[in-house]
Amino acid sequence: MTEQQRLVTWQSPSLYINQMRQMSGTEYINAVRSGAMPVSPMLKLLDIHGREWHEGYALFTVLPQEFHYNPMGIAHGGLACALLDTAMAVAVMTMLPQGVGYVTLEIKINFTKPMLNESGEMRAEGRAIHVGSKTATADGRITDANGVIYAHGTTTLLLSRPESPQR
Repeated sequence: MTEQQRLVTWQSPSLYINQMRQMSGTEYINAVRSGAMPVSPMLKLLDIHGREWHEGYALFTVLPQEFHYNPMGIAHGGLACALLDTAMAVAVMTMLPQGVGYVTLEIKINFTKPMLNESGEMRAEGRAIHVGSKTATADGRITDANGVIYAHGTTTLLLSRPESPQR
């Protein structure tokens, strides 16, 4: 057997989290695109790329590669889950004001077709459905260049707002 190797470099989120909290969601994601803020370590590890976003919408892509594969010779379901989680969360992020963060509270994914390297670039589109004071919801789908659906899902995000000063 021949061992394969892949080198990934990243910056620790602890170095920039305070700076990120001073930005709106759109300001942060635009800072990542411009290089003013680093790409998330998870996105670098999985080779996921942000392509487009505007209020309530985000598009991320990945080319399934052998290092994404499970023992059955297809991309692990966690890749589709991470790709959709990112697209759906960033769609919501584009609507969040400065200081509001989020974590995924729930995610539901339906896998409809296995992702392979031969499938080509996978496109995950996320759309915000509802952004409230405490939670947000979004949906998303992964398609290939021909619009064939490989997975689709929904998410609920728990929003964290800055602490109000006590009176």
